[in-house]
Amino acid sequence: MDGSAKRNRQPHINITLDLRLKGAPLFFAEKISRGLAQGITTFKLRVKSEGEACFPNICTPIAGMIDYFTLERGCTFIPSKSWQSNQLLAHSGILHPYSYNSLSSPTTYLNKVWKFTRSDHFEVVNGIIDSVRRTAVLPSGVAHGLELALNEVTDNILYHSLREANSPDAVGYVMVQYHKTNQRIAVAVFDLGQGIPSSLASGKMTFDSKESALEAAVRKGVGDGTGGGNGLWMMERIVSSSHGSFELTSDGARFACRHHSDCEKPKASVSSVSQIRDGTTLVDFQLHIDRPLDLVLALGAAHTNLWLEDHSVDATHIGSAAEALLVSVSDESRGCASRYEAQFFATMVGNLMEEAPGLCVLDFSGVETVSASFADELLVRLIRRFGIVSVIQRIAFRNLSSINAAIFNQCFEGRLPRNP
Repeated sequence: MDGSAKRNRQPHINITLDLRLKGAPLFFAEKISRGLAQGITTFKLRVKSEGEACFPNICTPIAGMIDYFTLERGCTFIPSKSWQSNQLLAHSGILHPYSYNSLSSPTTYLNKVWKFTRSDHFEVVNGIIDSVRRTAVLPSGVAHGLELALNEVTDNILYHSLREANSPDAVGYVMVQYHKTNQRIAVAVFDLGQGIPSSLASGKMTFDSKESALEAAVRKGVGDGTGGGNGLWMMERIVSSSHGSFELTSDGARFACRHHSDCEKPKASVSSVSQIRDGTTLVDFQLHIDRPLDLVLALGAAHTNLWLEDHSVDATHIGSAAEALLVSVSDESRGCASRYEAQFFATMVGNLMEEAPGLCVLDFSGVETVSASFADELLVRLIRRFGIVSVIQRIAFRNLSSINAAIFNQCFEGRLPRNP
């Protein structure tokens, strides 16, 4: 008898989840609590919906609880056939959250639940933002705004989720998705720490209720005294400026702010909700990405865009009177052999060009050969996004080998109409 057969014969509780429902994490937590009360620590997971729904605000807290109850209570979670046959679920990391590994780099950090700690916080967030820049066509300011908001919210967990500030034991869970049809970036960050009301109370702040504590938490300068207290405020300002929405749920209280239309002010509300477990906090927000994001207007001050700075160079040596953007193709593409990779690379280059006017230099040093598919897709995507005139004026190809130059020329000529 193999291991899976033995596990299926053990006393267990079946948990059938409808991952389209917002209450799925609470239902999941209640099922585990009942099982533990009966002395049962094995749970078989089924999925009710046949669709591919696997949203961050549902998957992230479930993944966090599975990880917690596996490590702290010795529970075992068995995926059913319905779970395993759902490809999105099978690769989501809900059963085993992904952790950063310096020896391997995933194709994308999106659509996956990541577990982060003090030691790998930067790498996880950086991987997520890089994946967004390579996947979604973003107007100016959006990628930088997402980076600021995600850094602040995840950093809050490491500094405030446990009673010992910045404890090495602090962990968080994060998942990000790009919804192309709705033009949104969806983000969820979860932890099983002390909760926001308790965190603020540790800083000698008192409130009439948990709901009022959450209302205060999104104000500028409100915190537990170990930091500036601007993390949640910054996130709220960025999300609101994009006409997005967010919910902050902690210790049985929820603060929500939603834009119902462009002409309306966002509607904020507070309410009492059933809590998953003492101390849990879920930050769930969506950025609209169909318009530029003015961060100076949103935050009242400019914030350095390190991604832009890392690509800025003095352009006088290439005949330009101003700074230019420099992109190393060998470093920032994942090979130049496929049309598939050219799509991601063109999206990233285009997003960089949205952040600053002027010249963008694509440096092909170290690239021995590009495929015709890569060259064709790169040209087509940049021309469709910016137009042929802008591409001619703003993009410079440097250090192309004679072979690569010939390949690009052939691709460009192949797109021209033939003479009658």
